[in-house]
Amino acid sequence: MPTFSLTGINVGTFNLGEADRIVTFFSRERGLHRAVAKGARRPGTKLAGKSEALNINRMLLAKGKNLDIITQCETIESFQRLRQDLERLAFSLYLAELTQIFGQDLTEDSQEYFDKLSLFLGLLAESDKNPGLLALEFEFVLLDMIGINPELDYCVGCRAPLTDRSLKAFNYELGGLVCETCFLRLRKLQNDSDNNRASVYVTPLVWKYLILARGASKLEVGEALKQAQESHSLKPDQSVQANQPIIAARRLMQGYLEYKAGKKFRSLEMLPDLL
Repeated sequence: MPTFSLTGINVGTFNLGEADRIVTFFSRERGLHRAVAKGARRPGTKLAGKSEALNINRMLLAKGKNLDIITQCETIESFQRLRQDLERLAFSLYLAELTQIFGQDLTEDSQEYFDKLSLFLGLLAESDKNPGLLALEFEFVLLDMIGINPELDYCVGCRAPLTDRSLKAFNYELGGLVCETCFLRLRKLQNDSDNNRASVYVTPLVWKYLILARGASKLEVGEALKQAQESHSLKPDQSVQANQPIIAARRLMQGYLEYKAGKKFRSLEMLPDLL
């Protein structure tokens, strides 16, 4: 039986039969991939912990008829600190869920995406940076790589440069921000229910966080690591107030990704106050 090796980040699992587990992982070499971890649900088996979500493994796989089979597995990184913080774990699982949904579009850029996903998981685990802001930055990384980055600088309706005064809303269908004039024009073209579904009001402060996150997502890996401990950490007495525009900005981008995916994401449901 032919074998081959992959290095991958586990992004999802589901049970197979009485003791096996199917692992979905994003590999550096081939992108999104699925394989069977035989006996992984048996107590004490070597593959039990290694097949959990968010582990980075180096694997030897045997070619199977329908699914490949993991024959050897070495864990490179398990991000143990993530598992001690419910908020950071939830956001990490959100990154994994995004990868499962959009990963098929990233096969040609698998090495670049693998490096960025592992970087952001490491930042979520080790840095003091606000996890919601990290998730927002990662959303822009993903949007850029799959080619649906939203327009934040110009109105997608009339192409006029946006300002604090002209800014009105984000339109999911058009893929970017609209000015007040175009927003009112769109309302006349759409009935109220369609408009409510497709547009979200945006304040100037939320707009600035979107631009900040978009810029940070374009940093090189080394520069991102260097800045991980810097500008966006929140002091305890400022966290609730400072978090509000971050939450609003991240909700907006999650809504845009859900609109593109045609489905709701589930990873953050355990943290309703942090959505």
